[in-house]
Amino acid sequence: MDLKKSQALKAQLGSQEEPPVVDIAKFFDGNDDLGSIGCNLDPHPGIDAFRESLTGLLKRADIVAVYAQISELDPGDDCWPFADTVLVVGKISVKELRRALRLLSPDEVGTAEEMGVSSTIADAHGSPVMVAWWD
Repeated sequence: MDLKKSQALKAQLGSQEEPPVVDIAKFFDGNDDLGSIGCNLDPHPGIDAFRESLTGLLKRADIVAVYAQISELDPGDDCWPFADTVLVVGKISVKELRRALRLLSPDEVGTAEEMGVSSTIADAHGSPVMVAWWD
């Protein structure tokens, strides 16, 4: 884990209103902490699998942006911020997102409304938001 990048990310996220969000590529830049996402998966598919799958969504024409929603900003000095929720902005369907993320085994996939996620990101992009959540 790149400690400088972790500290910088924590500082950036700490200045946001709750819950903070970060572009998915930035979330993974310097991150090799298995506890940062999907931590209850057994076996955990690995940070590289999460990175490739989630940043890979950005190559799709029906996706505008992908964000990690941070649920624990500072789980420890040697830990990356923890995200249990990923926000996918675009016109992808819940069914298609579930299929695209099947290797990551999210516990739930749904619309922002169904998952109780604020409309702030949808409003900023003018596009619907789908949500993937890991317990």
